[in-house]
Amino acid sequence: MIDMAQFHRIKWLHEREGLSQRKIAQDLGIARNTVSRYIKGGSSPTAEQRRKSYSNRGFSDETQRVLPVIDEWLKQDESTWKKQRHTAARIYQRLVKEYGFTGSASNIRKVVARRRETQKEVFIPLEFALGHQFQFDWGEADVYLEGQLTRVYLFCVQLSASRRRFVRAYLYERQEAFFDGFVQAFTFLGGVPAEGLFDNLKSAVKKILTGRDRIEQETFEALQAHYLFQAEFCNVESGNEKGGVEHLVGYVRRNALVPLPDVRSLDELNQHLLAWCEESARTDFVPHVHERVIDVWAREQMTLHPLPPQPFEACRHKSAKVSKLSTIMFETNQYSVPCTHVGEVVWIKAFVDHVIIVAQNEVIATHARCHERDQMVLELDHYLDVLLRKPRAVRDARVMHTIDIPPIVRDFQREIRIRRGADGDRIFVRLLLLHREVGMDTIAKVIEMAIDKQIYHLEGLHALVMEQSGQAPPSGTLSRDKLPTDLALYRVQKADTMRYNALTQGGEER
Repeated sequence: MIDMAQFHRIKWLHEREGLSQRKIAQDLGIARNTVSRYIKGGSSPTAEQRRKSYSNRGFSDETQRVLPVIDEWLKQDESTWKKQRHTAARIYQRLVKEYGFTGSASNIRKVVARRRETQKEVFIPLEFALGHQFQFDWGEADVYLEGQLTRVYLFCVQLSASRRRFVRAYLYERQEAFFDGFVQAFTFLGGVPAEGLFDNLKSAVKKILTGRDRIEQETFEALQAHYLFQAEFCNVESGNEKGGVEHLVGYVRRNALVPLPDVRSLDELNQHLLAWCEESARTDFVPHVHERVIDVWAREQMTLHPLPPQPFEACRHKSAKVSKLSTIMFETNQYSVPCTHVGEVVWIKAFVDHVIIVAQNEVIATHARCHERDQMVLELDHYLDVLLRKPRAVRDARVMHTIDIPPIVRDFQREIRIRRGADGDRIFVRLLLLHREVGMDTIAKVIEMAIDKQIYHLEGLHALVMEQSGQAPPSGTLSRDKLPTDLALYRVQKADTMRYNALTQGGEER
């Protein structure tokens, strides 16, 4: 085989030194026909090799017979899921079974490799107009959250022109996190690009049609209408169509989250990510532009559509029926509502960090969202009306054992029950009712004062509440130090009716 150096020598001897083809063949020890071919053709050995590799020469007649079949199967594979396409081995099996192929499997592997080499996708360099497009994607990363290794989900947005980035961490990829991410991202950017490029995620797409047509989720259409942008979707299994943000996910993990952050809360992690976004904008360059991101961003920001007056309500809606426990079920957790709504159908608005329950267009309950499983999230106020009717249940009521009830309140309930019996339960429930006006912290302070002064009757407790909340009535003629500590200790002597009779009889005699 002639190498490039020998080809150069042949041409030199022939054109520079004027030697004949016979003389060149003798001097170099190669065939005269070979010298003739390279002199007449003028093409290099590498070009000859390429022509051979791109042609069907070298394949047997039996292999060339089935080449059209192989090409057809590979063409059909282009519209098939990548993980379920023909392998070279499968093509060979089918050729043997369906076409009586008698050639070797190695030849089929060579054919398939060459065909696929020519089918590789070609990418076109792109340049985006300022303010025209953003790209979105979810990513995953591990962090230490409150000392526990936790998998978080990264909401990633990148402007296609300036490469300005926004990254925010969530505990899940649900629809409410998807919506909240855009509320936060557009607020951070101070405006809205005209178009967004998306994968075919369920939060946005209800059904994939042919080509790029999609039936979108109604709530996602509402998000677009609120912020006035249009969604474009990648082809199925074609995440490379939004390569900018695909690259961003890995870039964030390697640069913002290595080593693994150790944070006390998700808010602390998101502050860290925002600071990283700001810093990367000052240091990174826009590809092929030779300008820093922050400089191109300064121009792009002026082209964004203004934000609407109010942010989008980033929540997921769900209906539920209030159970006999005065709770609704959302995901695996129960949330309490006022007991007057038992049996009603209500609406749940699930936000990222809280849950709102609505009945008849009125908010009846708001709870911090629970991210654990099979929990009961209860509020004392929702059960006070029924406890007035069933005061004995206050001791064992689950709501009395939540973290919102200070231990001193539970201790006082036990003490007043010992002192006053069933009447003590009624007094205690009425005291709890006052927390609607003054709050649980004030009630806890009042109980501390009541224990100190040994006050276990409703009138005295109410007076302490009024005093603690700055609503105490003017004091009477008695000074504070002369007031009895507990009126319940004072008893009026029972009247003697016999003495009364004696007095009246004596009057008749006179």
